[in-house]
Amino acid sequence: MVWPFSKKKSSGLPQEFPFKSGEAFHKYQCKFGQAIYLCGALLLPVLATAQTASERAAEVSGEDFVRAFLGNCAQNAGNFNIVISAAEAFGFADLPDEMKPLLAPQDPHAEFVGYYAQSGDGAPYFLGVAKGDLDGRSFTNCSIANPYIETAQVVSALQDLADTGAPDHDETAMGQRYRVWFVNEWSQDAFISLTDAEPMGYGGATLTMSAPSIN
Repeated sequence: MVWPFSKKKSSGLPQEFPFKSGEAFHKYQCKFGQAIYLCGALLLPVLATAQTASERAAEVSGEDFVRAFLGNCAQNAGNFNIVISAAEAFGFADLPDEMKPLLAPQDPHAEFVGYYAQSGDGAPYFLGVAKGDLDGRSFTNCSIANPYIETAQVVSALQDLADTGAPDHDETAMGQRYRVWFVNEWSQDAFISLTDAEPMGYGGATLTMSAPSIN
């Protein structure tokens, strides 16, 4: 079953990558977005069970990870408050205080709330939502991250479930790969980004939905 979003192949609207380079995009993500495991150290908390959170995270499929992204972020594009309300309704744990300096945006003016999802589709994963300024406009970024997932699986699942097609922008810079899909048909001026560190030999991925803030 395909997720009920569809990317039109030709919208007639200009769609340009809003950053001059992958390096510029990385700086934006670290300042305001949530390139969670790439901008700071990411250590999944160890659960007091026979199986650690890291082992569970390594077993998450790309399809479940993308479903978690679509449910948490794509459905609520630009809606900072709804993402937070949904996370709290699902009982997601708050990020430990000692991890917030590592995961929160570097921009002190950006609003940020982070969670650790331990159950449900795609769990365990980190969820972060931030609201800040981009070229004079308020944008909301909603991201989920798993430091062990296979990126190829994530790309395949995103294309299958959300009909995104090939990336509109694909660049490698500073040891990281940045892929962007414009989804103007979902939400005006919105885009999905996938950031990974496969060029440096690391696993894991961060999926982000960026859209103009609606609250």
